[in-house]
Amino acid sequence: MSLAVILIAFMAVVVFLLIRSGELRTWHVTLVGLLGIFLDRVHVTDPIVYAVTWIAQGLTHTT
Repeated sequence: MSLAVILIAFMAVVVFLLIRSGELRTWHVTLVGLLGIFLDRVHVTDPIVYAVTWIAQGLTHTT
């Protein structure tokens, strides 16, 4: 859980800096955020989370 909080904070800082620099518009961020909320509500993100977890574990696997 703590890793998720760190990742969310990092992504929030990156998005804030991109908005400030003019690379991203506020409405872009709003639409992507709404899309993320919608995908989470319809449970489409479960396979994506499993795939990303599988890839991350495969790349960081140490034996």
